[in-house]
Amino acid sequence: MALFRVIADNFINAKRTWGMALIDLKKRYSSSALGWFWAIVKPALFVLVYWFGIQVGIRGGAATEDGVPFILWLLAGILPWFFVADTLVICGTSIRSNRHLVTKSVFPAATIPTFVETSFFVTHLLLLTIATAIFAVCGYISLYFVQILYGLVCLYLLMWVVSLLFSALVAVSRDFEYMLKSATQVLFWISPILWNVDRIANYPIIYYIVRLNPIGYVISVYRNAFLGGWFWTDLTGTLCFWVEMVILALVGAFVFKKLEREFADIL
Repeated sequence: MALFRVIADNFINAKRTWGMALIDLKKRYSSSALGWFWAIVKPALFVLVYWFGIQVGIRGGAATEDGVPFILWLLAGILPWFFVADTLVICGTSIRSNRHLVTKSVFPAATIPTFVETSFFVTHLLLLTIATAIFAVCGYISLYFVQILYGLVCLYLLMWVVSLLFSALVAVSRDFEYMLKSATQVLFWISPILWNVDRIANYPIIYYIVRLNPIGYVISVYRNAFLGGWFWTDLTGTLCFWVEMVILALVGAFVFKKLEREFADIL
């Protein structure tokens, strides 16, 4: 099965993948004088701009029904989105961006999206540490926080199977690259990051379509971890997420292995 072969490629080359991830991470910030500082500044500005625009500007986010300040509710939900936004396009174009590894060396192509995603995951862990400190100071870290480990697993695996699929498609057609860039903006607004999904409960069709968004599920896990609530209480959402994960993994691995033989010729 294609999925088993992809997993085997990544498992066998795990040490090399980690080394490539560190190289990719260093390369990303090596040309900047402030280096890692930008990994923190960009998300911080993003959060502050949306908080100011919504709470101060249109006064639509004073607090949640539980009394949680809007900026903390926003931070808990937008944190996984930063990782999604970074990896969706860059991991999706990782095969094309690292064509030299495919055409000029014997390198397992299935590990390329993995090491690129892993390098961004290190940055995500840094942001998560800072966010955790903020929530702790505000008194919102409790036993619920243990499920952040589950959220990290869901987030990493989701973006891995997605990047596996799109990296193969982008490698053979640039049209998919342009589609990814457009889809990122659409995904941001249809995911419950700036708004609560319960507000559209009166529109059943739209509500259930939004609930099928796996990114929305990961966001809910993060919010539960920071603000209280257990992910398993949403049994339907959890079941749908993992069914979608299995389907995406099978399709992504099949497409990747099907197109892999064409990479060297096309790139």
